[in-house]
Amino acid sequence: MIINPDIRFWWESSLYSYTQVFFSKNKWLGALLVLITFFDWRTGLSGLLAVVLANMLVLMLGFDKRQIAAGSYGFNPLLVGLGMGVFFQPNAAFYVVLAVVVLLTVLLTIGISGVLAKYGLPYLSLPFLLGIWALLLASREFEALGLSERGVYVLNELYASGDIWLVNVYNWFNHSNIPEAILIYLRSLGAIMFQFNALSGLLIAIGLLIYSRIAFSLSILSFLAAYLFYYFIGADIDSLGYSYIGFNFILSSIAVGGFFLVPSKSAYAWALVLVLPMVLLTAAMGSIFALAQLSIYSLPFNVVVLTFLYVLKLRPQPDARPEEVTLQLYSPEKNLYEKLSNSKRYANYKWAAIGLPFFGEWQVSQGHKGAYTHQDAWQEAWDFVIVDAANQQFQNRGDYLEDYYCYNKPVLAAADGVVEEVVDGIEDNPVGDNNPFNNWGNSVVLHHGYQLYSQVSHLKAGSIKVRKGDVVRKGDVLGHCGNSGRSPYPHLHFQIQSTPYVGSKTLKYPLSTYLEKHDDRLAFRFFDYPQQGSLIKAVETDRLLTQAFHFIPGGKMIFEVTEGGRSRQVTWQVNTDIFNNSYIACLESGARAYFVNDGTLHYFTLYKGRRDTLLYYYFLAAYKVLLGYYPELTIREPYPLYLLAPGGWRYLHDFTAPFFRYMEAGYTLRYAERSDDLTAESMTLHSQAELRSWGRVRKSWHFSLFIDKGRFGRFEVQIDKKKLTAVCIKD
Repeated sequence: MIINPDIRFWWESSLYSYTQVFFSKNKWLGALLVLITFFDWRTGLSGLLAVVLANMLVLMLGFDKRQIAAGSYGFNPLLVGLGMGVFFQPNAAFYVVLAVVVLLTVLLTIGISGVLAKYGLPYLSLPFLLGIWALLLASREFEALGLSERGVYVLNELYASGDIWLVNVYNWFNHSNIPEAILIYLRSLGAIMFQFNALSGLLIAIGLLIYSRIAFSLSILSFLAAYLFYYFIGADIDSLGYSYIGFNFILSSIAVGGFFLVPSKSAYAWALVLVLPMVLLTAAMGSIFALAQLSIYSLPFNVVVLTFLYVLKLRPQPDARPEEVTLQLYSPEKNLYEKLSNSKRYANYKWAAIGLPFFGEWQVSQGHKGAYTHQDAWQEAWDFVIVDAANQQFQNRGDYLEDYYCYNKPVLAAADGVVEEVVDGIEDNPVGDNNPFNNWGNSVVLHHGYQLYSQVSHLKAGSIKVRKGDVVRKGDVLGHCGNSGRSPYPHLHFQIQSTPYVGSKTLKYPLSTYLEKHDDRLAFRFFDYPQQGSLIKAVETDRLLTQAFHFIPGGKMIFEVTEGGRSRQVTWQVNTDIFNNSYIACLESGARAYFVNDGTLHYFTLYKGRRDTLLYYYFLAAYKVLLGYYPELTIREPYPLYLLAPGGWRYLHDFTAPFFRYMEAGYTLRYAERSDDLTAESMTLHSQAELRSWGRVRKSWHFSLFIDKGRFGRFEVQIDKKKLTAVCIKD
């Protein structure tokens, strides 16, 4: 069902304003939180009005509609609105002041976010604190605002909201033999949404458990740590109960352990350690604010979390543990599983792709930290030669330069760039001799970006085709392999460096998208380091694959989908976002599949949307496709676990995932044989997705992609006994 975009915007912006309080974008949790705030309908209405008004104001100011829809500007006004609804009686003055304080909070939100964004820090609930304190201090002069007595006559309010059953449940929770620590934990959870009772806390705890097992476990562990520390230092444990400040420990642990940091042993440890200084700050701030008859609310949480995040950004090694989340998916589990998958997929990934500087198949005669010349500051380099089936570099006796297979072969630009330096005119050495006075021989240095250069050396004299300042494209011929400089036999020296001079110190930097040959079997390498003795070759793209995976922004594809005897049409459109990320959008479901195509490789990076769409299955099927036809090649890749395992399947696994994992999801692609490589107009790709637990396959998905004349003709999905077929009727 297609929902009107305006209705979707207001629905999502309102729900996500509630869920953002718990660092979430889960609609079910949002609906539960809305319901809880309406246990007292006046408080609930005040909060909802604050959210809608805040989002309207930000929209009128011209801010990004997607950020508004994500609840980024609504959760602080929500908290102010809930607080005002608890403290004051609703009347005409109440709603006027509500509008004013919401406006103030919106302005504070935008202003504070702008300041903290310069340091890469979130604004958390600082706007709420300033807004609620301003309201409470100013209200002492506002006679028209009447204080609410609903906090005194709680049972009457509950009876009015939910009849006698709600009163009975409330009494059971507050007068049963439930341990004190559990009651205070539940009340602290409820207090986050200005509901000061254990019943609300229980419902929020259930919502947290359904939304995230990691967030739920962090909330319990951190509160328990604070509770035990209060006892250990002899502090007044009752203050946790009557002041409801325990939510500071809960929110901080979820923020640190599951949202801003990738959930791990280290993240959990820091989430618990930070509880201790927060207890100290809570007591100190409580004493100071008592003088002004104000509650500290979430101030300790803000101070500790912001300080800790700022400290992490000052680390000399930003990728040290605990690791910060780089792609925020608003779910601790998704953040974790995405990180685990990406750490394998992009283990050596760099911002610029440097390929191989040659055609065909070459051998690494000397790799990094080689035994001959690749030492000390020049150790991160490669020497390449061509060998025959007997692993010989030359024919005949190898007495002449022309006997060497690599001699006079073209040397290419490994990436787009500008020619930075050229050295030519140094004669080739006879075989077995070298030139110690011109170590690098004839060389070309290319500039590929900020502090990123590549150098090819020992080129043949007079063979260099480029001049300093020339702009070159990847694959352009720079010169030919020779034997100049310190080179006793023909070979190609290749290194990556951070400075523009011939002979600069080397930089450890991986090579992207190449094939490695072992025992006549090919293995695909993506941003990796070729080892000494390896046979490697550049990818030769296939026309059919290149055309089939060439998605042009604005282009549409329409499929006739048949499943279970029923047919329907599905339309995809290729778009780019404001960050120039390409994605395929399903117009019916709103799902998005983000992808990258670098000319030799197509791969998906992220999927957003439902898990029963044709686009979801295509995302799984074409997760990574090398755009060259190699029947002997098998490509394997890990999926983020959440993509294949529904919440129920991985329910228990989520609890243990930050510490150890027994489930995994994997992708396999094989290229089917075709009769004639030169004239064929069709090709079939077979891929498979597997969900494994304790090493055993628990579920598998089988896919077939049929390419006809450079376009997708048909796409088949087999899941157990379920089969889905999609035929492309227009592209």
